[in-house]
Amino acid sequence: MIGGEKVKRVLLAGLFLWFGPTAFASTCLPGTLSDYINLGATGCNLNAVQFSNFNLAPGQSFAVPIDPDTVQVTPAGGLSTPTLSLTLNTSAAAGELFELFVGFNASGGAMTAASIALGSPTVTGDGAVTGILDVCADGFFLGLAPIGCSGTPATAIAFAIASDSLPSSSVKFPATGFFDIFADVTVDGGLAGTATLASATVSVTTPEPAPLLLVTAALGLLGIVKLRRGKQL
Repeated sequence: MIGGEKVKRVLLAGLFLWFGPTAFASTCLPGTLSDYINLGATGCNLNAVQFSNFNLAPGQSFAVPIDPDTVQVTPAGGLSTPTLSLTLNTSAAAGELFELFVGFNASGGAMTAASIALGSPTVTGDGAVTGILDVCADGFFLGLAPIGCSGTPATAIAFAIASDSLPSSSVKFPATGFFDIFADVTVDGGLAGTATLASATVSVTTPEPAPLLLVTAALGLLGIVKLRRGKQL
């Protein structure tokens, strides 16, 4: 009986390692960025990752902030790549600059990478679309200063200009349970150009759940074998 309780504890511990961080948050659902900001510290979970503490950060003083009520957030991605897609549908003519600068936290699931991607950017002339992702693992950004990050904070930059583009970019880390993230997306018409952006996506990467569950099952099986051997002695 005691051996059976030990096996149960091993199985529960393995499951907690994978699902524990998301146990108390509701599932992420489609909504506006304002809806996500209103979730506060509780946030929502998407597979093994909890997203929380969404907030708007001060952007460039000469840029027009994009209204969070107009930004649609759609959770997506697989088990190993939870993704938040931000639908912007923003266009800038010459002399116009629009910006969305949002911060949030991602926790749980032994995350190893974060990425940003631009969806269907188009530019003409000296227009430009940029997506910048600043990530601090295990710490926070206090203003512009990173505090308590394990290792060096990393930056991923995606962009599109008339002559070149890098539509997606990512940064990698040793496995960690917490990211402080800022995503800065700008749509700039330049002095004599245009720029449009349909969407931007932010993803984090976690290990596939299967290996962890296999290890948990193996530990449970080992406990059962030991229990049976003990009864035979």
